[in-house]
Amino acid sequence: MPKPSFRDQLVELRQSLAPYAGRGAGAFHPLLIRPALGFALVPRPQDRSGGEDSQRGPDARRREDLDRALRAAQPPAPGLVEGSKLDAIPLDRFHRKGWNGLTARGAKTVEDFCRLVRQDRGCYAIWTVTLPLEVCLALEATPDGLHKVGDALRRRFAEALSRACERESKKLRQRIPAHWCYVVETQKSGRPHWHFVFRCKGRRRRSWLLGKGNLDRLIRNAFQVATGKRFSVKAAGNVQALRTDPGRYLSSYLKKTASKNAAATLFANGYSAAMIPAHWWGMSRCALKFVQDHRFEVPSLLVGWFSKQWPLLVAMGRLEARLWQPEAENAPAIIVGSFRTVADARACLEHLAKLADRASPTGLVFGWT
Repeated sequence: MPKPSFRDQLVELRQSLAPYAGRGAGAFHPLLIRPALGFALVPRPQDRSGGEDSQRGPDARRREDLDRALRAAQPPAPGLVEGSKLDAIPLDRFHRKGWNGLTARGAKTVEDFCRLVRQDRGCYAIWTVTLPLEVCLALEATPDGLHKVGDALRRRFAEALSRACERESKKLRQRIPAHWCYVVETQKSGRPHWHFVFRCKGRRRRSWLLGKGNLDRLIRNAFQVATGKRFSVKAAGNVQALRTDPGRYLSSYLKKTASKNAAATLFANGYSAAMIPAHWWGMSRCALKFVQDHRFEVPSLLVGWFSKQWPLLVAMGRLEARLWQPEAENAPAIIVGSFRTVADARACLEHLAKLADRASPTGLVFGWT
């Protein structure tokens, strides 16, 4: 019998936790099992007497309700959509973002996506787009220049890949998802470039969905849309098939300190705010759903036992974890770490389930849904 794939193992583990859903007190924020198998166990703040809500006046509560309603009515962030009416909305309609570089949420989401597609070896590629010096100079003279070229590149690429995946799906009579994600990296010279990880083939040994010629045309179009001029793109784009883990090509950037200080790096190299992107990462809707479908929370009952048993689990070699104290004042200590494999995560949770049943018999059996 063939061994279940990585994604199938995650699905089976989520199903095994179903009997414990809704059980236990929430002394900690939800413990999330991610495809990258990293985790953080964060204590909830202690309740204050009377509650914060009772200390706020009705006007303050009404303002907060109004703010929440307005936020809910806004469309999704530009970095997380493909092609939509949002692309026609001027940038000044939104609060300018991007000053702090790649967010922790973005890095984790991209990392999870790369881990999930690792098993589809030969069907994904990485496309790197580097700005020539003359394009950087032209964008410097254009308000929000880098955002405009990045937005045009992302939108045209998403549309082209979606059409190619639709054609391939009809030929193969199976759904080929238009999966892609990107990050913006700042080089030592200060010139930003984009790394796209995307679905390049429907199956191994099939022809490419988007070849170098198609991709170069997208770059040329994006440069012209942003600057109104035509530039040579001969050396701007580089694409190669991924035969190993996609995360290997991005991991150094996702974790290095430079990604957090990317805007400062640009300024240090003499560039202006026009070269700061509004978003340092992005992902297609179907890829984002793909990641969310393979993330799940550990029930509070088992999280409580995990908070007590994690040193023993580390000693048993089932996980790597340590206590981390954030620099913020009065911030609680956090347990951060990662499981080695899905099998190790399953063994840890099964051990915790046995301890919970021994302490208070419930008749629940781990793995029975």
